[in-house]
Amino acid sequence: MDILREAWRRVAENNGAPGSDGEPIEAIEKTGVYKFLEELQGELVEESCRVQCVRRVYIPKPDGGRRPLGILTVKDRVVQQAVRLIIEPIFEADFQEFSYGYRPNRSAKQASLAVYKWLNYGLTEVVEVDIEGFFDHMNHQHLKAFLMERIADGYILKLITEWLRAGIVHLDTVTYPEEGTPQGGVISPLLANIYLNRLDEWWNELGMNQRSLHNAQLVRYADDIVIFTDKDATITLGILAELLTELGLRLKAEKTRVTNAHEGFDFLSFHFVRRYQKRHGKQVTYFYPSKEAAKNFRGKVRELTKKSIVHLRSVEQVIENLNLLILGWSNYFNHSTASKTYNSLQHYLEWKLRKFMAYKHQYRKVSLRHTGGDVLYRMGLMRLSGRIRYIYL
Repeated sequence: MDILREAWRRVAENNGAPGSDGEPIEAIEKTGVYKFLEELQGELVEESCRVQCVRRVYIPKPDGGRRPLGILTVKDRVVQQAVRLIIEPIFEADFQEFSYGYRPNRSAKQASLAVYKWLNYGLTEVVEVDIEGFFDHMNHQHLKAFLMERIADGYILKLITEWLRAGIVHLDTVTYPEEGTPQGGVISPLLANIYLNRLDEWWNELGMNQRSLHNAQLVRYADDIVIFTDKDATITLGILAELLTELGLRLKAEKTRVTNAHEGFDFLSFHFVRRYQKRHGKQVTYFYPSKEAAKNFRGKVRELTKKSIVHLRSVEQVIENLNLLILGWSNYFNHSTASKTYNSLQHYLEWKLRKFMAYKHQYRKVSLRHTGGDVLYRMGLMRLSGRIRYIYL
């Protein structure tokens, strides 16, 4: 019951949308959480708990495409969370040091610093890897075999298998997948790491045995992968492609490329590049928010300060929402060389907020007399500039 309570707490904290049964979290809270958990515990002990269909929605991607998202019922989310709480520490013992995504005490910040380290070590030949439809093409038989190496409980294996094969409801149709796992499932990130951990293990073994992979270093954040080497990167890419084929996966040709650090590349919304620095008299590594990340920030600022919400939000409410954006964004990028980007975005943010205030108070134009100087900051707006912490320089 303690595991189910913790699973419920995490699910309720996320406060997701209802699944295919249409039952929201609030409905369970109204009828009684303890009663719900007690009944669920009984089903799990008796091994009579059954998986329900997944509701599919599509969310827009920056490139104009759509990403499928699976929304599970609250009941399935709680059971998945409970199973994850039990099996995650078991599989954590197997995971490799260079895997950073969706793991306890691991972060994109650590992954970005690993990239920075390998570039400074002189591994400046880079392979940017994109796996085609990874979450849609995970082989169920491979995944089940990997799970059985650590899980002996037949009912847990049965539950996970049913989650993988659960019907997907979209519009008026139900389809039953033969491969992949729904993006949006509580346990999906862990299953992804279990699946790709086999790639990590093979990579380690080859690194010790194949001369062409000596010094080749892989950094993985879920299915986002980048490789660094001081040798011919095309050979490295070919080896990786063969390993992925063994897992029933393939590279997305148009997004996978061989480059080098002097040309620069994007990873986890950072842009990494090596440049000559006169002060040190040598090439050094810089990394800062990518152009796409800065573009997304501006888009969110526009959304929070648009003219159509002038009569719906007070200036104080808009500032509060902007502060949440600044906090989240700066917490992600604060350890990078982002000061120029921060200064540019701060000027943009100030301008958009001043325009919002001009609309709100019906000024004929944006007046610095009313909104200039430190007025915005005296009203509570946080500063983006000056938040950089160069923890590695």
